[in-house]
Amino acid sequence: MAVYIEQYKNDYKQEIEKLIVEDSFVRKDIIATLDLFPQYGLVIKAESEVLAVGAFTGADKKSSMTLYVKPARRGKGIGTKLLKALENNMRNAGVEEIVCDFKDNKSEKMFLYKNGYKSWFYSSYMVYTGDKVSLDDCGITNYDDKDYYKCQKILSEAFHKMRLFVGIKSTLSVQSEKQKNYYRENSENIFVLREDNNIVAVTILEDNEIDGVAVRIDMQGKGYGKKIVSYSVNKLLDRGFKNIGLWVVKGNPARFLYEKLGFKSERMHEFVTKSIR
Repeated sequence: MAVYIEQYKNDYKQEIEKLIVEDSFVRKDIIATLDLFPQYGLVIKAESEVLAVGAFTGADKKSSMTLYVKPARRGKGIGTKLLKALENNMRNAGVEEIVCDFKDNKSEKMFLYKNGYKSWFYSSYMVYTGDKVSLDDCGITNYDDKDYYKCQKILSEAFHKMRLFVGIKSTLSVQSEKQKNYYRENSENIFVLREDNNIVAVTILEDNEIDGVAVRIDMQGKGYGKKIVSYSVNKLLDRGFKNIGLWVVKGNPARFLYEKLGFKSERMHEFVTKSIR
């Protein structure tokens, strides 16, 4: 049976949701990527059946890629065909480095390694399912556009320090108008913790996840991390979410804080990269 590649269409969404049956986490991730970047999605079909789907997250120099192949059709070259097509589209869009992650397992590891991807780091997805956390009034307010430069500095320096600590090559991220505009547009999901009118911690929420949290590096170890993570948990519970997630890089000591607050590890992912310049 001949297989062929097509551009993703919204008409395929329900079929793709039914295709990815064994892992709801992967299904949610791929559907979310296709909803945001439908123009960067591809499907592989045989007659009228969708056998595989993949997408990437935009035309930046570094972009994330995800793909899925129907289990019964794996090991027959379909995944490789789709991967090469995605890489070609990414290269044409100006992408220079691809990032991909997967639940740690031998088959996906060997597939990506064989196709030139190299291990970058491991990260655990942790989930909180408890009640609201006890928290005193602690000076946390919504992000304001004037806070951008201080917040970006806190996030950049804290993540840079963490990456170096766990052995990941790192450089400080730079400020940009694109990021500033993104923060402005999502200000209802960004919160800052102030001490004596100075910002000491930042948290960014996305759907049911704590997408990023950081404490100013000279103020770490003083309880600010616990305060702003607790606030994030309560905020998401108030929004009606029952399961709250976050990622923590393997070796990051912040994991102990999350565990004390009631987060439990649900899955371990390996993150890999590939240069396509």
